[in-house]
Amino acid sequence: MTVNQIIKETITTLNKQRIAITPENYYEMFCTIAKERRIVVGDCQRVQKFIGKLNASVQSDIAKYNIETVDQLLTYLVSALNRATMGESGKKNMLLVTLVKRLLQSITLLHDKQATELANASLERIEYLADLNTFELIKEKWFDFLSSYDDAYLNRLRAFCDVKSNDLEGIINEVIACLHEHDTARELKGIASIVVASLTPSIASAMDDELAGLGYELRNSPTILTSAHVQEEIRTMVKRRIELDRAEMKSRAQALDALLEEVSQKILVLMDKSHLSRDKIKLIKKELSGFDHNRHDFAAVQEKLIKIASSLEVESESLGEKMKQESEVVKALQQRVKKLEAALEKAKKETRRDFLTLVLSRRALDEELNIVEKSYQRYKIDYSICFFDIDHFKMINDTFGHEAGDLILKNLGKIFTEQKRDVDIVGRYGGEEFLAILPNTPLEGALVFAEKIRKTVESYPFVYKGERVDVTISVGVANRTEHASQQETINEADTMLYQAKNAGRNRVFPEQQ
Repeated sequence: MTVNQIIKETITTLNKQRIAITPENYYEMFCTIAKERRIVVGDCQRVQKFIGKLNASVQSDIAKYNIETVDQLLTYLVSALNRATMGESGKKNMLLVTLVKRLLQSITLLHDKQATELANASLERIEYLADLNTFELIKEKWFDFLSSYDDAYLNRLRAFCDVKSNDLEGIINEVIACLHEHDTARELKGIASIVVASLTPSIASAMDDELAGLGYELRNSPTILTSAHVQEEIRTMVKRRIELDRAEMKSRAQALDALLEEVSQKILVLMDKSHLSRDKIKLIKKELSGFDHNRHDFAAVQEKLIKIASSLEVESESLGEKMKQESEVVKALQQRVKKLEAALEKAKKETRRDFLTLVLSRRALDEELNIVEKSYQRYKIDYSICFFDIDHFKMINDTFGHEAGDLILKNLGKIFTEQKRDVDIVGRYGGEEFLAILPNTPLEGALVFAEKIRKTVESYPFVYKGERVDVTISVGVANRTEHASQQETINEADTMLYQAKNAGRNRVFPEQQ
């Protein structure tokens, strides 16, 4: 394929996908098609050429990001320069953030489930939402933890031992020393662990739940071993388990027998091209002959294995050479699989952004909704949801064409990106509909945000081919704490959106008081 053919395909593809033929869009599509056709074009290698001139440490850092255009490279370099020229105050803040992360990581190593979960959640929020609001929220959560923390549960140990230490390791040592003084309890516990171990390895799975239940009772209450009822239950379970294991072994032996019968019938066909060593085949026969014949369940299996080994000894010649040839094909396929995996990984990353509006895709929105809902369920971190829908969008497409509609969607994505906070999450929900997730925002604050977006869109100069296009949006808002589930919150925001439409469009519902 020639460069001229790539140019023609680029223009055709842009028109077909209704994408405006701007220098940026043309360059991106041209390089994508050239890469797919495996045509090396110098202009498409500019980013890698510039990256190659940077030092090794900068190149290593750039490799962490999906940088494909010169604009993305410049954005990265500007950010790096800002970090490099950071003042003393900025450096101090970075050191403090790093210190907080190390302290939180240390807390995760302690033996307190609630503290560990809160530390992991704090690390996650600092990593992705490191702003003042985030630190304020984390501070409040740790204050709540310290205010409600109660180690009175350690007092229950005093019923068995006199625990004095305030160190976890010291407490464990004191308890161990105390337990050694109670011979009966210690012996019962040891016997219970032996009984649990004897019950655990079972081939048949039919009794797994029963065995797990009995094992749990024995580990937690070893003294029940003195009960005649429990002893009889253990004897019954052991007997049943042995019977089930025997039946399972017999079934597996029959299945193996059928498999070997099929292998025995087909093995001679493969022997024409065998390349196995006769000495190795003789060794296999010797090992098979050494099986214990008293294990009658496998006697038939042993006989068939020896038969197969004898066939291998007689017929082996050149299968190895053919396998060597096939291995080259396998290697080529493996290399192709690796390339496909890399392409798949890249595609997964790209699916987080909507190609046209550059806000999050529907799939990425679903992931973010799941994250904020988990934070709400664990720590009651509130959030609000806003549904935005362009008014009379079909009429705009019918009047001005789909290219005008795409231009409006792209500019609307730009408005959201400029107006939202760093912690806010905005994505394209589908068609002309957008969804915003506003963490730690009550209903009143979400209504203010929605109204700000509505006014901005109403006054924004949408122009297509020199003609002004009037665009408005309708918005529905809902708050999580006011509903029983996330789905009910989403449904409420959708209902408010349709009320805004029915009330005349270009408005936000519920209306502010």
